[in-house]
Amino acid sequence: MLPEVKKVKMPSLTLPTAWQTVIFRNFGYVRAERIAEVLGCDVQTVHCEAERLRIKAADYSRDFEERGYITIIRNNWFLLPYDQLMTLLGIDERKLDFILEKDDFLSVKLGNFKPECPAVGYFPLTKEQIAETEGLAKTLARYAAEPSAHPFDFFTGENTYEETVTTACGKRIVHGYLSPCGDAFATDCNDTLPEALLAEYQRVGVNGIWLHGVLSSLSPYPFLPELSEGYEQRRKNMNKIIERCKKYGISLYLYMNEPRALPAEALPEYEGLIGWQERRTLCMEKAEVREYLYEAVRDLCASVPQLGGIFTITMSENPTHCNYVNGTECPVCKNIPPENSTSAINNIFLRAMRDAGCEGELIANLWGWSPYMCWSEEQILNGIRMLDKDIAVMSVSEFDLEIEKGGVKSRVIDYSISNPGPSDISIGNFQKARETGHKNFAKIQASNSWECSAVPYIPVFDLVFEHLEGLGNHGVNDFFLTWTQGGYPSPSVEIASGYHKGFDLDAWYSKRFGEQAEAVHKGIRKLCEAFREYPFSIRTLYMSPKTLGSANLWDLTPEEKSSTMVCFAYDDFEGWIYPYPVETYLSQLDKQLSLWREGIAILADVPESPLVSEILRYAKVAYLHFDTDRLQTRFAIAKRATDYGEMLNCVLAERENAESLLSLVRSDAKIGYEASNHYFYTERNLLEKILRMDAFASELQKRIRA
Repeated sequence: MLPEVKKVKMPSLTLPTAWQTVIFRNFGYVRAERIAEVLGCDVQTVHCEAERLRIKAADYSRDFEERGYITIIRNNWFLLPYDQLMTLLGIDERKLDFILEKDDFLSVKLGNFKPECPAVGYFPLTKEQIAETEGLAKTLARYAAEPSAHPFDFFTGENTYEETVTTACGKRIVHGYLSPCGDAFATDCNDTLPEALLAEYQRVGVNGIWLHGVLSSLSPYPFLPELSEGYEQRRKNMNKIIERCKKYGISLYLYMNEPRALPAEALPEYEGLIGWQERRTLCMEKAEVREYLYEAVRDLCASVPQLGGIFTITMSENPTHCNYVNGTECPVCKNIPPENSTSAINNIFLRAMRDAGCEGELIANLWGWSPYMCWSEEQILNGIRMLDKDIAVMSVSEFDLEIEKGGVKSRVIDYSISNPGPSDISIGNFQKARETGHKNFAKIQASNSWECSAVPYIPVFDLVFEHLEGLGNHGVNDFFLTWTQGGYPSPSVEIASGYHKGFDLDAWYSKRFGEQAEAVHKGIRKLCEAFREYPFSIRTLYMSPKTLGSANLWDLTPEEKSSTMVCFAYDDFEGWIYPYPVETYLSQLDKQLSLWREGIAILADVPESPLVSEILRYAKVAYLHFDTDRLQTRFAIAKRATDYGEMLNCVLAERENAESLLSLVRSDAKIGYEASNHYFYTERNLLEKILRMDAFASELQKRIRA
């Protein structure tokens, strides 16, 4: 079911008309025929109007439609109604519903509703609109330089690193850098797991790749059989991926969050299997549910016996068992501890795998087996004890780590590189697992995190090493190095793969940078010092402007919407600065940015090499994202105070940021890309921001003079 349509305050337009905005945001990314169909005009008109806006006539590429459709959806979410959006994408309602639900909670990122948008159609411009368009086109013409890199231009040039291969000292598992987070096995992944990427993974010591798996699409689903259409082909594709990865010493792992809630359209005869009616969870106390889970997993594993393993999340994420969050309404499960359900799911998985002849690992991710989900320490221990001894246990290393920034104490939930773990609670989990005979895994973020996911890696290698040392001190040596973000084969991954007790970080710098090692290390240490000042909180990670950076479109009028998870940021800065007072939040960003500039200056003085240039480039991009966070926070505060002078200062600084980011984007196709969000921005998004800041600067100067 598509998210409900709501009437909300719509963002103002940067271009004179909505139909020009459709062309501006989509021309070259979507075939011109589709744009013409949406607007009700001919293809020639689309080309002519694109030329009027000085949009270069580029050859159409299918990449954005097939591998960047999330970017297209996000760019048109507040512009087109559902029917025109589906026409633009060339999909039907069922496909759009699948994308919004299964592509890593895309509907949540977009706000869990669809703005009510009027239909957009072409009409001839007035004289005034033509004159305004010509003025905008003059500005756009100044940015008409040919980029040296194009979107999705991945792993096609020379290697940045030398050709030595790192030998992993344990399991080193990443999410595929280019891999989809919805229907991961719809194809054999030649585009998203190309040979060049697999070779790079082998070089940096990666020996495992994990991808999303939805059981109803991989095995027969009795409750709504049409959801399983094509499962045989997906299994064939999975086997092809396994064979391709095996050539590089890499195993394939599935992430599974099962059993999923019963769809609303499922046959009435299965209603009796629901435990929590509101969430339509399949009740794990029903024998039929356990039988379904066992048979579906066993049948899948019998067809893909060389699967490297499966890892599960059994608390939160999706509605699975009735106790997947605290406070179930299931009349049976409300009297049953949640650890009974979570351990039962994992044990069924393992039994099904072994009965199918699959020797892959089953890894129980303890995310949610924690105080965060109202679990006591005794419940965590009981849950681990109830797991079959052959099930490995994985803990988020930095979970519940106590931190202090600017005198404000708080705790990490997940996704932190700036605050190296492990935490006390994870150390306790490692110990409990060892005592009960289980193998330990630690999940960390090595390359990047939601702290800044628009770069393939944040160049703070010493912080990653510090985290690894902390884990090594507690006997943990098998790592998941990423969530969906962070799968790039980066120097951080190389360090993590080669890490062992006694690993010499200085020797690694010398190996990688030769005579420049000391200077590079000095710059990286300064970036690490800066990153420790980042005002970390889960609210900041998810809701602050630093995710989209300069692609966030500001507005002069007050916003009425709430910021959304790793997507749109508006005026509600109280939400993203929590738990910091606004003065502390801005002060911490000022400290971070000041130190970050020092690190960039040190690295800029190092003689150029491909790797040094790449590190400097990503340091600059990260800086711009953090600075936009600072500026948009200040802008939102100034807007409420009607402080036009401060608003103008923020607008002018943000325009510079957008211009700088545009230049960097044109030099490196990897900037702005993340597997579960595709491109956070295109060149066109940044150009639109520049045009918008110009208009705002002009208007604010008028208000100041008035």
